[in-house]
Amino acid sequence: MEIIIQDLSYRNLSNLTFTIHEGVITGITGEGKSTILRLLNGILEGRGKVIYNGERPTKKTKLKVIKEIGYIGSNFTNPYMATTVEEHIMFFIQYHKLSIKDPNKKIKDSLKIVGLNSKYLTRNISSLSSSEKKLLELATVLLINPKILLLDEPFINMDNKNEKKLARLLDQLNDRFNINVVIASSDSSILYKYTKKVILLKDNKVFIEGDTKEVYSNVELLKKNNFDIPEIVEFVYLAKKKKNVKIDYHRDIRDLIKDIYKHV
Repeated sequence: MEIIIQDLSYRNLSNLTFTIHEGVITGITGEGKSTILRLLNGILEGRGKVIYNGERPTKKTKLKVIKEIGYIGSNFTNPYMATTVEEHIMFFIQYHKLSIKDPNKKIKDSLKIVGLNSKYLTRNISSLSSSEKKLLELATVLLINPKILLLDEPFINMDNKNEKKLARLLDQLNDRFNINVVIASSDSSILYKYTKKVILLKDNKVFIEGDTKEVYSNVELLKKNNFDIPEIVEFVYLAKKKKNVKIDYHRDIRDLIKDIYKHV
């Protein structure tokens, strides 16, 4: 699902214009990033245009569009006060009035996609780790068959192993299931590693948007405007500036090491 934002304003956010392209993972960073996710999901409503797949929803069609967008906040919430994983999922189905032919199969399939087996259904939610809670939220949202998935700080409090696991899962959802993924994060290294497009916000406006690698290669411009630079980009930038080393910017440290051996 492509989403085009035109002159969108909400409180301090002013005249935002950008595009969430179809078929890629997009990153958003800067003040107001979480608010933008809520505007995209329809939780909040601003002034301006939000166009989904070439159409601007009317009051009658907006609800249908919003139902195709999954949203996961930065912190796990249990709005239904469920005790077990199964209760949490069943309350979600009832609350959203989902029409599912075989709920048991659908639930197990959804859990399987995120790497959780059916034994989790009887687990007490309070016994889950922060990573397992994030996967539970993801499995639950997948029940609506979303066309776009919005995640606010999805990698927070994750160790390196679970970070990579979630990143592979988001890639799979994007590639195999054609689900657009939008990640809002204050961690520039996360966005550099796991997104293809990125939107940087400053002073409540879009400062720059484009291909992630190209955007973050503008190191001096970003530094001048107080944006964090991904560690791997910072390393290459300093090597090129101080040592005049001819190496490219890479996302993967292994590719960087190969480049260093080749040119240094």
